[in-house]
Amino acid sequence: MELLWLGHQILNRQPGVSDRFDVLGAERTEQIAERLRSFWGDGVSGGAGELVVLADYAGLLFAQSLDAILDDLPRSAEDLSRVGLSAESPTDRRHFIERLTRLQQEPEVWRRYAAVLRDLWEPMRPEWESKGLPEVLGVSKRTAQRLDLGAPLQEVVPALAAVSRKKAEWRTLIDDAAETGRLVLTPAYFGSSWSLWDLPDHVVVSFSGNADPLADAKSSGQRLAPRLRALGDPTRLSILLYLAERATSVGEVARRFELAQPTVSAHLRALRDAGLVTGTRSAGRTVYQVDQARLAHLLQDLAESSGVVLSS
Repeated sequence: MELLWLGHQILNRQPGVSDRFDVLGAERTEQIAERLRSFWGDGVSGGAGELVVLADYAGLLFAQSLDAILDDLPRSAEDLSRVGLSAESPTDRRHFIERLTRLQQEPEVWRRYAAVLRDLWEPMRPEWESKGLPEVLGVSKRTAQRLDLGAPLQEVVPALAAVSRKKAEWRTLIDDAAETGRLVLTPAYFGSSWSLWDLPDHVVVSFSGNADPLADAKSSGQRLAPRLRALGDPTRLSILLYLAERATSVGEVARRFELAQPTVSAHLRALRDAGLVTGTRSAGRTVYQVDQARLAHLLQDLAESSGVVLSS
């Protein structure tokens, strides 16, 4: 779970802002971020989510050492129909299953996957071992003591209330897991908010002891801003809406919008970088179209982060 937090933060950090990755240096930080960003080649940034799923399958979810997981973890995920991940979007869940399949079937993919996670973790290990792990164990002990004394679950871990407010099905997932003894509460040292994972045998809520609505809003803002920024230009948004109706080329867009081709190319590059537009080479030219699934995911993510319930 700490790797998940680090992966999220390194992918969403603001360039030039001092943070915990200063220990890596600017060049190495960007190298690792780019390796995570492009690792799977499916248009979705990589991370450690697959490792958490595999660890649960293997009974290593509670290991306190990354070495114990990466060195001893069998890559077999058994029956992938048990994978869970109901808290993910259908598209992301499909990507996870595809990734788990590749990790099982392609040893070289597993080797590179383990290598990038080690490269992310090793510089953080000293801080984790000296400060992080003792702090997490202390929060765990105090949380368990309060629960043993009969304090309400959502009072002891306020992050549970925040998660439950996002979606009714998430609240049901957490309540069912608590009743059946499958709920795992994981204090996060590197985390700043909360994270929900429906795994094969457990439902995990990772939470920061300092999590509050402001931190939650900031985390959502950092996650959403790069994609929304791409839509902040009226012309670029108009091009996106045009491409939502038809797939076409740079030249056609330039002609219809009466813009220079380099200008259109710059707009399309921004939309592609945000993951909202894809380009396919055909008959000697690149045809662009809106990635409907990614656009829908952005709108859904924005709605959920702001507490809005979409009708469809």
